[in-house]
Amino acid sequence: MEHFFGQQWKDQGIYHLIKLFDRPLVMDRSLLAAALCFWSSATNTMNFRFGMMTPTVLDMASLFSLSPLGVEVNAALVAPEVEGSFKTTWLTLARLAENKAKNMLNYSNFYSNFGVEDSFEDDAIAPLGEVEHTAFLLYWLCKFVFCTQANKVTLEFAHLADYLAQGGRLALSPFLLGHIYRTLHDIVTDGMKPKHGGPLWAFQFWLQAYFPELRGVASPNDNEPLANAFARAPKKHNATAFCYKFFYSLTERTGTQFRVRLARPFPMFLAHDLSVILDGETENDLKEIWGSFLVSRDLHCDLSKAGAEVYLPNFVARQFGLI
Repeated sequence: MEHFFGQQWKDQGIYHLIKLFDRPLVMDRSLLAAALCFWSSATNTMNFRFGMMTPTVLDMASLFSLSPLGVEVNAALVAPEVEGSFKTTWLTLARLAENKAKNMLNYSNFYSNFGVEDSFEDDAIAPLGEVEHTAFLLYWLCKFVFCTQANKVTLEFAHLADYLAQGGRLALSPFLLGHIYRTLHDIVTDGMKPKHGGPLWAFQFWLQAYFPELRGVASPNDNEPLANAFARAPKKHNATAFCYKFFYSLTERTGTQFRVRLARPFPMFLAHDLSVILDGETENDLKEIWGSFLVSRDLHCDLSKAGAEVYLPNFVARQFGLI
């Protein structure tokens, strides 16, 4: 797929997140279990002795290179109807499959039906259409990004995949963050049971960014998000008790530790010298970007029905370098 759509993914801000899953991600259960003990679903923050910390929209942009701007992703999102879209094709396939249609959504069956071999060397491969592209994105969204609880492809994300396949730019940073918040809420309010799906992998990368003492040494490049560097880093095996004691004993963090993302030149808008006089277009873009980072609001976290999680960046001003 990268052979045909790599540049489009870069323009949309999803290229690095797709490449992140080129290698298997290892869940750090000890780190996650300990961190969840400090999570408050009332404020969507981790509460420490020195104050609050939380994943922010800025973190989603810095860690995963997802855009904070674009069309808002919510339950009302509908991709424009185009001829030969995945939605139309799926309805036809489901009608032909009748009772077996649901089985086609299992990851293995879905891949068998829509998977395409990609090769940079083989130019004989015909250009792929929107159906194959959308199917790939839908599979990626369900299995790797949002980790659906059903453990199969769900059509809830079909409009999102269709929109991306058509080249649309979506505000995925706040949407992913809303899903992280909802996942953490579901886990901590349900007795820490591990049955819930959701992007726990993203929360783990956030913990590794702000608490490097609990991860292996990473060597990020200036042209990649932090998460991709963390995925390559050697694993550090800590006991749950060790991680819990670390969080419980934290009494302070330095300004540098709070502003870990602001010290990097990636994404490009974080490297902009704010002392330089901006042209009108750049100034407006930066205002919108930082508005997305700093404005308190409800973040959408569902596509099949209305759902939202509160976002309170004013509680964590130190993470934005404002204190």
